[in-house]
Amino acid sequence: MRTWRAVVPFTAVAASAALLLGGCGGGSDADKAADNSKLTVWMMGDGSAAQTAFLDGVEAEFRQKHPGTDVVVQYIPWLEAPKKFQAALAGGDGPDVTELGNTETQGWAAQDALADLTARMAGWPEGKDILPDLVKNAQLDGAQYGVPWYAGVRAMYYRTDWFAEAGVKPPTSWDELVAAAKAVQAKKPGTYGIALPGNSELPFYSILWSAGGEIATRDGDAWKSGYTSAEARRAVSFWTELVTRHKVAPPAAAGWNEIDARTQFATGRAAMAFAGSWQQGAIKKDNPDIEKVWGTFPIPGPDGKPAPAFAGGSDLAIWKDSKRQELAWDYLTVLLKKENDQKFADNLGFFPVYSDLVGGSRYRDDKIMAAFASTMQNTRLTPVTPKWVEVSRTRTVTQTMNSAVMKGQKTVDQATAEAASEMESILNAK
Repeated sequence: MRTWRAVVPFTAVAASAALLLGGCGGGSDADKAADNSKLTVWMMGDGSAAQTAFLDGVEAEFRQKHPGTDVVVQYIPWLEAPKKFQAALAGGDGPDVTELGNTETQGWAAQDALADLTARMAGWPEGKDILPDLVKNAQLDGAQYGVPWYAGVRAMYYRTDWFAEAGVKPPTSWDELVAAAKAVQAKKPGTYGIALPGNSELPFYSILWSAGGEIATRDGDAWKSGYTSAEARRAVSFWTELVTRHKVAPPAAAGWNEIDARTQFATGRAAMAFAGSWQQGAIKKDNPDIEKVWGTFPIPGPDGKPAPAFAGGSDLAIWKDSKRQELAWDYLTVLLKKENDQKFADNLGFFPVYSDLVGGSRYRDDKIMAAFASTMQNTRLTPVTPKWVEVSRTRTVTQTMNSAVMKGQKTVDQATAEAASEMESILNAK
């Protein structure tokens, strides 16, 4: 556990937090009776220097109103988070505030882990400007259990110098993507065209949606997987044939996640990579000179139009068993005030969640962020159900489907049929 204490006081307290506390009369009886000397916050991932500095500033601002409270931040690796949450639900130490991947909030709400924030959201002025789809994604049965914190989408990074040598331009269709990858490989022996995260689901969804396919749709009370449709099978074929037929990604890509793919691109082994805007820092860390020769473009669809992208990011929630819920909400509103949300987004390569901050010209002239900003206008969500976390994280249905085809273990028809059956059994389980 790592603790950061405020050392630089801020001169003002978040306006939204002040309004909230004024309306609540300084907190509930439970909060007054609780030990408010410590507020525990769980953040996902490993924690970068930029994030540490940002949270130091948030704590400093928060402590202007709560000088006797230390904010204790514990980073939880993403893959360890489900076990950590289950242990807390079983009676272990839970947090006061926690970050959640925005595909997971409903699942934990359904397990009664999270506090209902509906009334608090309704009384928080800035909350009305948060992108509606992101707000909806953190609801279960009409109640709000999470508050969107940051948003991100995926696009493609590429080597501008290698493209120039090969005489190709950023592709706008699937055919052009394959042709550009092959052209670069021919000019740069020992490299390959695309660092493909073959064992990751979210970049694949852009290919699926651009082909006209769906993950799953709801008909009444039942979910129907879209993976056996002709459109979905076309998408799976294209994605997997980047390895098996076109050979613009190596066989090892069947097991790569997005970090693996990003590293391959950064270290000069690939001309292109599917990756998120937030991965800029890690790419530059692996190759400080990459800024001289990199660019981005939207993930192409089959017909020359940019592909939709998953509206990823994180929510913030309050643990239901927290004895400091009013204090936790006060911290959350300081963390989420617009000025801080923009600062966090800028530091880490994400986008803020407020509609008025995402629009406009701020990102259009940035050679890296422009492609991501354009894609932010064309986003989709995974199926909105608390059972999605089991499909996505626990059973890795989509990842397993694609990897099996890339490894030659199953045909496209076999893999998609099995994935569809498994998905429906999970989503429709009583």
